[in-house]
Amino acid sequence: MEYLHVIGTFIFGIILGYLFQRARMCFIGGMRDFYLIRDTWLIKGLFGFFAGALIEFIIFSAVGLISAFPWIADKGLAPIPGDPLGASGTLIGHLILAIIGGFGVGFFSVIQGGCPLRNYVMAAEGNKTAIAYLLGLAVGAIIFHKFIAPLVNLLLYYYIVIFLVKIKLSVL
Repeated sequence: MEYLHVIGTFIFGIILGYLFQRARMCFIGGMRDFYLIRDTWLIKGLFGFFAGALIEFIIFSAVGLISAFPWIADKGLAPIPGDPLGASGTLIGHLILAIIGGFGVGFFSVIQGGCPLRNYVMAAEGNKTAIAYLLGLAVGAIIFHKFIAPLVNLLLYYYIVIFLVKIKLSVL
C-alpha cells in the first residue's frame, strides 16, 4: 500500500506514453500544420488536451479535491512552489518571464520540429536529436531559473524604485 501511488503513476505513464506515441501528438506541430497547410489532424490533440484539462479541473473542484476553479480566483498570484520570482514576484514579472520562456521553448521547438512532448516520445524511441533537445531543455531551464529570472526580478525592482522616486520628485 505504501508504493501504490508510484505503481499507479508508472502504469498511467505507460498508458499515456503509448497513446501519445500512437497518436503522434505534437502541439507545436499541430499549430504549424494548421497555419501552413490547414491540416487539422494534429491540432485536434491540442484541443482535446485543453478540453480534458478543463473537464478534469471542473470535476476535481466540484468533488473538493482542489480549492477553487480556477486556482487564481482563490489564491491570486500567491507564490507557487518553485516559482522563479519567489514571494516578491509581480504580475508584470510573471508575464515577462512567461513571454521570455515561451519564446525560447517555442523557438527551439520549431527548429527541432516538434514540441517537448513529441521530443519525449521520440527520445523514448531512441532518436538522438530528441535526446539532445531534451538535454538542452533541461540545461535551458537551469539557466533560466538561475540567471534570467533573478535578472528580470532585479531589473523590475530597480524600475519600480526609479518610478516611485520620479513620482515622489514630481509631487515635491
